[in-house]
Amino acid sequence: MKRFLRKIFNPRVEPINRIFIYSKNVLNNLSYLQELQPKSAIFPVLKSNAYGHGLLQITKILRKTNVPYIAIDSFPEYQVVKKYSDKNVLVLWETKPRNYKKFDFSRTTFCVYNIETIAYLARLKKKIKIHLFLDTWMHREWVNEEELKNILEFLKDYPKLIVEWVMSHLHSASSLDHNSIQTQIDFFKKMYHIVIDYGHNPKRRHIWNSAGIFKIQDDFFNAYRPWLATYGYSPLLESDPYHKLTEKLKPALQIYSQITSLHQLLEWDWVSYNHSRLADRDEFIASVPFGYTEWLPKSASNKIYFRHNKSYYPQIWTICMNICSMKIPPKSYVFDDVELIWLDWKNSLHYLSKASDKTVYEILVWLDKNIRRETV
Repeated sequence: MKRFLRKIFNPRVEPINRIFIYSKNVLNNLSYLQELQPKSAIFPVLKSNAYGHGLLQITKILRKTNVPYIAIDSFPEYQVVKKYSDKNVLVLWETKPRNYKKFDFSRTTFCVYNIETIAYLARLKKKIKIHLFLDTWMHREWVNEEELKNILEFLKDYPKLIVEWVMSHLHSASSLDHNSIQTQIDFFKKMYHIVIDYGHNPKRRHIWNSAGIFKIQDDFFNAYRPWLATYGYSPLLESDPYHKLTEKLKPALQIYSQITSLHQLLEWDWVSYNHSRLADRDEFIASVPFGYTEWLPKSASNKIYFRHNKSYYPQIWTICMNICSMKIPPKSYVFDDVELIWLDWKNSLHYLSKASDKTVYEILVWLDKNIRRETV
């Protein structure tokens, strides 16, 4: 009855701009990553709106998997995962101290890297699981060797704080210099044994990000946190000998818009802001309501392609705030679909990345949260 009333009084509006998330591709990516590291557990990272794919949508997709933990960034993200999934949650970054008491400690573990947070959690007098974030010279968020010993001394008086895991982050895993990775690994192991010497027995040891999964085999580590690879994108340079391993990844994100205006320009017609372009022949031009507010980097202007009726046509002129333009064949119509991003090289995310001189990470997280995502 409620569903029927919603249809009457709150009908579902069909948007012009649409994002489709392919659950099969997400699941295939995770399955493939597991093949590469068969002895380790996967903790998919869903921070920053699941890298633009939609926190809610990816959370629901992961309900079909056996991943033991979902890694998120903040308390608001935790609330979504807690509501729509029964998975355990790893909180990677900080929240205001008063928010900690609002977590379900039975299914949450906290990444900690300062004594202030640990002291606050101790005052709650609850059984709370923590991950010690070891500084292996990333020098961003960290517990260095001296601080680690101070924390371990502090924890002697608070047995309810359980050092469930130890973790770190590779600072140059996507580079071609493997020595820097090995240096971090060696230092991690040294600090890990300090934790052991204080009587703790962490269940998991993890340092791998997406790049590390492809490049490193070390049975000492028994968990990893895939970020970009979960969503089908390679974190490695094309010149990296390990890059070929990423070719089995399948991007999960497809973006559509529609033509909202069609015009024929005559030769020598001036167009766009400040009459920035002069038509060099009779042209048919389509307007698409998708600009840099929605996602498209302005720096990609005149360098990318969209697909219409199975053929590719160039985006032209400056990408504006909520609109851009493209060349189009004469037999086109208002409200025709235009595929902005999918798999083929001319409208892939990697192509957009190169054209705009932005990383795939940057482009994904800029994708407007208000555009409707649909799981298919």
